[in-house]
Amino acid sequence: MNDNKRDRNPLDDAYLEPHSLHHYADDTTDSNQFATLPTETALAISYNGINHAVMMVTPQDIDDFIYGFSFSERIIQDAIEIHDVSIDVEDDSLIANVQLANRAQARLSASKRQLTGRTGCGICGAESLSHALPTLPALSTVQPLSNDRILALRDNVRRWQSLGHISGAIHAAMLVDDSGDILLSREDIGRHNAVDKILGAAIRGKILTPDHSLIVTSRCSIELVQKAVLAGVRTLITLGTPTSLAVSTAVQANLNLVHLPRESNPRFYNRVG
Repeated sequence: MNDNKRDRNPLDDAYLEPHSLHHYADDTTDSNQFATLPTETALAISYNGINHAVMMVTPQDIDDFIYGFSFSERIIQDAIEIHDVSIDVEDDSLIANVQLANRAQARLSASKRQLTGRTGCGICGAESLSHALPTLPALSTVQPLSNDRILALRDNVRRWQSLGHISGAIHAAMLVDDSGDILLSREDIGRHNAVDKILGAAIRGKILTPDHSLIVTSRCSIELVQKAVLAGVRTLITLGTPTSLAVSTAVQANLNLVHLPRESNPRFYNRVG
């Protein structure tokens, strides 16, 4: 395990503070108390000067999010198709202008997708069922991590949740190698955002391989399965229960889908390889 990654400063790459202090009334003690709450920020994304989406995000690792979001939306196929990202702060919001390569711009123009104000819904705003539920490629089979290595992750994920330790109410997504070691972690108020951030970081760093697994500290909906498959990840592990559609989609795409409950053994809803 890379301890330098685990001890990463939660304020690195933050354009705004990712959490803030708020007071609340405590009737049991008849006093005002204070709590640290996560920040929710509007991020407006434009591609080549054309407005595309407004997302609600945790204002940290925004560059990673933009790369991962662009990849998950099938706007880019590789990090080199983004030429530049400029981010400005306006009041308490972020404005990102992304410069795309011509082929990525052509891909975007063909998709004609408009999104508004998403935090957690991964397919809200899709213009058609074919875009919301695309046919996914069948992955080549890879054996998932062993039970022992998956169980070890349950304790290790807590060490990588820098923001979660401070404020709570934050999802985390992590990239895991074939030895069960966590390589990277990204956090966000939205589970889909967290996955986009971790995929963006992996794509930018050119470190993503089919042997890697994704672990997400949330329930598993179909959108998480879609993101994993489109990125070529063969194993998805979630701490929350998957939906029936997530399971059937994982089966069709040859994705290892594992639920890791809080106390019991891993549940393999789909195991290939």
